[in-house]
Amino acid sequence: MQIAIYSRIARQAECTLRLARCLHDKGITTLLYEPFFNSLSSNERQQLLPIVTLFAEAKELSPEVACLMSVGGDGTFLTAASLVFGTNIPLVGISTGRLGFLPSVSIDKVDEAVECILAGDYDVERRSMLQVEGCTGQQHYVLNEVCLQKRGAPIAEINVHINGEFLNNYWADGLIIATPTGSTAYSLSAGGPIVTPDAPCLIVSPIAPHSLSIRPVVIPDSSLLELEMITRDGRLIVGVDNKSYELPTSTKLKVQKAAITVGFIKLKQVNFYQTLRKKLLWGADARG
Repeated sequence: MQIAIYSRIARQAECTLRLARCLHDKGITTLLYEPFFNSLSSNERQQLLPIVTLFAEAKELSPEVACLMSVGGDGTFLTAASLVFGTNIPLVGISTGRLGFLPSVSIDKVDEAVECILAGDYDVERRSMLQVEGCTGQQHYVLNEVCLQKRGAPIAEINVHINGEFLNNYWADGLIIATPTGSTAYSLSAGGPIVTPDAPCLIVSPIAPHSLSIRPVVIPDSSLLELEMITRDGRLIVGVDNKSYELPTSTKLKVQKAAITVGFIKLKQVNFYQTLRKKLLWGADARG
């Protein structure tokens, strides 16, 4: 069996080394993301080199790779996901942070997770994505959200059409179009609803709207959204997951559900509702 490891931050070296040793000890051929390897100290590289094979691009991952394991938080997971969009290589996240919703396995449960993967004791959950056109002249594929935001202080105007029908003219700091996976990310911070990952919908969440009557809207994921943002300084920020671009306000975006998906490894002892309770401290007695 082959398993690939992705990380991007050198401070994850200890966790990554622990994971690599665990995989190696179980006879698994372990591939490690080369740019991360190159960012480590010489001592850390010497410890890893005997037990890993390096890869630099997604095309170097063969269909024999059972999964890609991301070590870090949500940002690391999103970048790891971009390596396997549209492939049959599923993702599993090893969490080293506190609040992120995408990594589902804590670092102290790595051994158990590896045993489950070896035994085939897991399901693969296909997560929907967004396709964004009109940003930087190329298509972008988004797992969490696409976000339009003003660059300066004045409020922005955002015009939204859904399937050719006018939805609203938002006066706000920005607008988020989120997938169900992204409902627990930026959209949640903007007051959007939490949506289960298998719900066939998209979420339209305004950021600090200049009207108390404006609320997030949930729409079918078959919808085509057309977005146009007008700002006084003539520039806007478009965020596609954890990447952002500064563009002129003449930019018009088309956002719709993508034809490709990404697979998440779903261990049978972990579920979405359990994660919500844990991460959001539901049911916790704050009185001490």
